[in-house]
Parts: sequence; C-alpha cells; structure tokens
Amino acid sequence: MKHLGQAQTAEELRAESVLAGLLPADAETLGYEVAMHPVASPSYQAVESTTYYVAPNGTEANLFLRLGAAEVAELVDHGVALVAARRAADLGLAPAVIGGDAAARTMLLARLGAGWKVAKIDDLITPDAVSHLVTMQKTIAAGAPFGRPWSVFEGIEAIWALLPRSSVPLPDDADWMHAWMMKMAEAIDAAGVDRRPAHGDPHSSNVMLGPNGAMALVDFDMAGDIDPYYQLGVQMNELYQFESQMKPLLELHDGRFSETAFSRCRIYAAADDFYWALRSLLMASRSPLQGVEFLKYAGWRFLRCRMALGKPGFEEFLRTL
Repeated sequence: MKHLGQAQTAEELRAESVLAGLLPADAETLGYEVAMHPVASPSYQAVESTTYYVAPNGTEANLFLRLGAAEVAELVDHGVALVAARRAADLGLAPAVIGGDAAARTMLLARLGAGWKVAKIDDLITPDAVSHLVTMQKTIAAGAPFGRPWSVFEGIEAIWALLPRSSVPLPDDADWMHAWMMKMAEAIDAAGVDRRPAHGDPHSSNVMLGPNGAMALVDFDMAGDIDPYYQLGVQMNELYQFESQMKPLLELHDGRFSETAFSRCRIYAAADDFYWALRSLLMASRSPLQGVEFLKYAGWRFLRCRMALGKPGFEEFLRTL
C-alpha cells in the first residue's frame, strides 16, 4: 500500500491530490492501493474509471476511491452520478458517499466489508435475487427525478457523432444497425415515454452481493431519468437466453404481463447492445489501456444486436407499441 508522496503514475498523482483534498486530517497516515484491474471482456468492468482502496489510518482500507476516465467525460454527468449515489445510499441500496467532486470526476465511498462480492449472472437469476434487485430499482424509481432525462437512442446518436470513422473499425453492417436504431427511436417516441429516476446500468458487475442476501448497487455513471423498461429490458437481456425466461421478469416488475411492455423491453435491449458496442469502440480509439479487449467486447455486443434485429418477428415489436 502506498502513502501520499509515493505516486509513480499520473493516476496515482491524481488520486493523491483528491485524497489530500477530501481527507486532509488523515494526510500523514493515508494509504491507498489499486482496487480493481480493468477488464472489458467478458465483463465491462473498471475500464471507464480508476479505483483505489483507501486506508485513512494507513492499515485498514475501509474507503473506496473512484476516478472517472477523461475518455468518456462528455458522456457522463458526474453531478447527477453523485446525486444518484447519495440518494441510493440514503435508501440503503448503495455504499455511503463520503465525498466527491463532479468537475474532477471523483467519488469517495465507504468500502463494502468482508463477505461482499461482485455479482455474477448465475447469482442474479435466482427468484429471490432478481426479485430483490427489481424491488431496489422500483424504490429508486419512486423518488424525485435526478434531473438528467436520457434515452439510449440519444446516447447512440451522441457516440455515433463522436466516432472517428477513419480509425475505428466499424463493422460493415453498422449503418444497417444504425438505421434500425432510428426506426426504433421513432416507434418509442410515438408511443410515449414515462421517465423515472434509475441507476441505468443494471449489468451484474454493477451489483454487489453481501452476507445474508444483502445487495447493493455501484457505479452510477449512467444514472438519469429513464424509461423503466429500458433498464428492465437490459436486465432481461443479460440474465436470460430465451424470451420465455424473460417474460416472468416483466410480470414481477409490473404485476402483470403485457405484450406492449415486453416489446418495449426487447427494443431497448437491442438498442443497448448497439450503444455499448459503439461506446467500446470509442474507448478503443481513446483509452490508454491498449491491452484491454475493447474490440472483443464491442464485437460481442454487435453480434447480439444483429441477432436480435435479424430475428423473424422483431419488427412486430415496433408494431405492437
């Protein structure tokens, strides 16, 4: 574990500066060490931030420092992320927020203690776990807006405009998939959207599991006021392979099953795959982490997107909204 003044990299210097500002009284004894190493494939984890375990007394690492990456700065509202993280913590659904600076893209959190681990898909497909997760999401959705209206289609257009076409290897059918996204966006807009506050990124790597069935949400970079069926559709897409497995999750969320709502979920799932494939390509072109498999992750998300769009009957989802 390093102490202030021992930084050897630009990110360590940044971490020391942040910690000295947030915990000045502990500056003489502060220790820190890398918490998570970046992995894009198979799970997109710790690639858009640098994280450290922090020990105020130099021995017990009971804090967690997250430094947001500059490569996606224009895609993340760090002010809203702080608001959302604090609200979720107040609801008992996330680690406590010790401090943060939206302009500097930093957040200092209480570290979850012994017995906590990052969730895997197999952990979340059990009825008790998925029910717990849906209840947490609905609790957040019942609160006041976060102040950041967002849709995955707006996100797609933002990244589509940023991608440097000359250096990023877009697949040959990227324009075909993008044309589908515009049709899907038009169908969703025509049907209307009821936005609610949401964590916004329900992938298993953003869920922590603790003792006695405890669960917590982490990483609020995607938080905003979002159509709840986007978050639900993304969750279905990650946890289950078959639509017959997905439908009970909608009934759990709404208390009943509706073909219209299910169509919305499936449309959003395909759009989310395209969005994160594009975002991974953007990271591949910008990130200094050249050893991280951004292209492999993007390829997987593109594949699942084109499989959904090419499935017989997918267009029916648009017609049933």
